[in-house]
Amino acid sequence: MISKLRRLEVAKGAEDVAKGAVTLPIDPIAIAKSHDILVQPLASTQPGISGLLMRKGNSFGIGYSTRLNNPGFINFTVAHELGHYFLPGHPEKLFATGSGTHASHSGFISEDPCEREADLFAASLLMPSVLFTKALRGAGQGFPAIEQLSQRCVTSITATAIRYAESAEDPVAVVVSSDGLVEYCCLSSAIQELTGITWLKRGDSVPGTATTARFQEDPENIANGCKADGSSMLDEWLDGAPRIEMKEDVVGLGHYGKTLTVLFTDQAIEPEDPDEPEDAYEHWEKRR
Repeated sequence: MISKLRRLEVAKGAEDVAKGAVTLPIDPIAIAKSHDILVQPLASTQPGISGLLMRKGNSFGIGYSTRLNNPGFINFTVAHELGHYFLPGHPEKLFATGSGTHASHSGFISEDPCEREADLFAASLLMPSVLFTKALRGAGQGFPAIEQLSQRCVTSITATAIRYAESAEDPVAVVVSSDGLVEYCCLSSAIQELTGITWLKRGDSVPGTATTARFQEDPENIANGCKADGSSMLDEWLDGAPRIEMKEDVVGLGHYGKTLTVLFTDQAIEPEDPDEPEDAYEHWEKRR
């Protein structure tokens, strides 16, 4: 878990590197080259490896897996490796054993703090807050907005969705899950500020009543990148949240075997009356 202070430090470091950019998209390969870092595709023999940071003496290089068949994935991977290069302490830690190569698992799938910091750096570098917030205002809501922003920023869908949730003024939750279990959750400030809620954590179950659960019943939906939309109640996802209907957009993430869920509403969320607690049995029934 990255502390709030550390998140601010990492994000500021990334935005300092992107300083001077006046329009989207940000080109991480051009940034690498401006720092004399060679960038090239490399065949990876290890599944799940997205990129490599290589060091020889004082020279650095970045490799991205040839399995990445999408410019957004490539950009995010290169930006992730730039995070390892620019963030203080990362090179010293990653190359402490004397190895000249560090293999990364980017894309918000690793629990390693260095990898998570590099993911945060990549998102902040490719989608600087001022430029991204401006683009967000005209993008709409839900997955169509994320797709539009992904194309404009040339970033991966997952990274864009997380940045969308972090930047949205309306209540938004983005959940990455597989096999009915949560892998990652990001909440907009409008939801984070609700008192008494319990954040989704890795390994929590996707609510059985949600569109996401039905979508995941057919593996072809995920493998083929299918989409679905519906609705579910916020308190079915987050314990302690008010009972409010959220629109629910779902998309399969292809060969990654995961599902991206976007919960959103343009209605302000008011806390429930604490003097009228919900019956425990009724709450349990809703989460079945």
